[in-house]
Amino acid sequence: MKVSDSSSSTSSLGNTSLRGFSGLASGLDRDALIEQLTLNTSNKIATIKQNITKQEWRQEAYNSITGKMLDMEDNYLSYSGKTSIVSNDLYRKSVITANGNSSSASLLKATGSSAVLEYVSIKGVSQLASSAYYTSQSFEVDGKNASKSTKLADLGFTDDKLSGMTINGTSFSVTSESTVSDLVNAINSSDAGVKATFIESTGSFMFFDKDTGESSNVELNEEAQNMFGGELTAGKDTIMYVSYGGSDPVAVKSSSSTVNVDGLKITASGVFGDIQTDSDGKVTSFDASASVSFTASANVDKATERVKNFIEEYNKLVEEVNTAVTTRPNKDYTPLTEEQEDEMTETEIEKWNKKAKDGIIYNDTEIRDFSDTLHSMMTSILGSGISYSDLKNIGITISDDFADGGQLQFDEEKFRAAMETDSETVEKVMCGSDDSKGFGNVINAKFTPYATRYATRNGNSYGRLIEVAGSDKLTLTAKKNQIYNQIESYNEEVKKWESKLKTEEDRYIKQFSNLEKLINSMNSQANYLASLSA
Repeated sequence: MKVSDSSSSTSSLGNTSLRGFSGLASGLDRDALIEQLTLNTSNKIATIKQNITKQEWRQEAYNSITGKMLDMEDNYLSYSGKTSIVSNDLYRKSVITANGNSSSASLLKATGSSAVLEYVSIKGVSQLASSAYYTSQSFEVDGKNASKSTKLADLGFTDDKLSGMTINGTSFSVTSESTVSDLVNAINSSDAGVKATFIESTGSFMFFDKDTGESSNVELNEEAQNMFGGELTAGKDTIMYVSYGGSDPVAVKSSSSTVNVDGLKITASGVFGDIQTDSDGKVTSFDASASVSFTASANVDKATERVKNFIEEYNKLVEEVNTAVTTRPNKDYTPLTEEQEDEMTETEIEKWNKKAKDGIIYNDTEIRDFSDTLHSMMTSILGSGISYSDLKNIGITISDDFADGGQLQFDEEKFRAAMETDSETVEKVMCGSDDSKGFGNVINAKFTPYATRYATRNGNSYGRLIEVAGSDKLTLTAKKNQIYNQIESYNEEVKKWESKLKTEEDRYIKQFSNLEKLINSMNSQANYLASLSA
């Protein structure tokens, strides 16, 4: 595909009403002549616009790189990141498993501190926490159980009774014309702290305390008790029998289904253990075969997936930067002018621009410096106190091919094995210790001078790359960067040269118009003289 000289441009004459009209008297193509006379100025404008396009492409290239860096900082290299690789908890033995008789162990789930696992076992659970609830008498209307659509008046609830009744000290805005369903909804939407329901099969109301445990309660005042009848069933605590270091089990109570044993939170979903106690509550016998103990392990799958994903994202960044500093620009491909684009299809323009963008930041000092930093990243990691053998043993090494730009290699099987057998070393390598900063922290520290979301950590700078091009992820930098300032300067130049072009065109139009008038006058005189001689 052949493209005309990139210095060509379209004259502003294209927007005048005179375009296409030749000098009728002179026979000259006025517009074509003016375009030639103003070509130097038009070319100057086209060149500046090409420079603007180059700066915009540079900015896109920078933003692509810094965007990846900021995403890694947010997601992987921040302690609060959802997929953080620098959080110690990721590598610690946080997955707690209940062991023992399957029918017993399946009823217990544990989370929290693993410090007490070695000396704590559960011998049984005699009851689960439940809430206090009040069951009313059965209500009938015409010999049939009342329904949710029954009016309260049909239950004998007068306006006076309804206005005087309270549950847990709360009154409700209903009348005798309200339905059973209206009363249930009024109770549930109030702050009485109870859950109301109506059982149509028995014609009874039930009111449940929203809390569980022995201290839960549903308190009806005298008016309400007279209206509803029925009785209160007390709430219960969970009772779990815990043995410490093989000692006799003791009862530990909780108002919920979860019992806290020195930071180990054990949740029961059923009873087991056949616990027998005396009148003082002391355990006299229990089924030893139902005993449940706990062990902790690291979440190998979770840690492996996170580190693997991080290294993949890191290598994508390295590849992009390495390509940027090793791809030379093709001087045959420059930004297209408007006139050139008018001669091409969308597909042709897209292909051209792709080639023209190649090498757009090849000579940029900041990008080359960052590339050098990535090349030497492994040296920095080892210089932080992490031993090469530890790093290799958990499956992280650097590519042997220098042309890769410093990409990391990840052996998933080695990492998994290390997590299963020595997660403490993995944690030390990834997060650091008294003797080292840690793998993730070193990378973050090397990224920060070039791009960071936290300017306060970097001398009030968002990083050298962002100072050059800003970042579409940091709104404050949109107009505070070198490329933006350069583009603004170019835009001012365009305005200046476009004004100059218009002045030139207007001058030439006036001159050609005067020429036309002069020729017309001369033609008139010649015609007059010719008529006299005739």
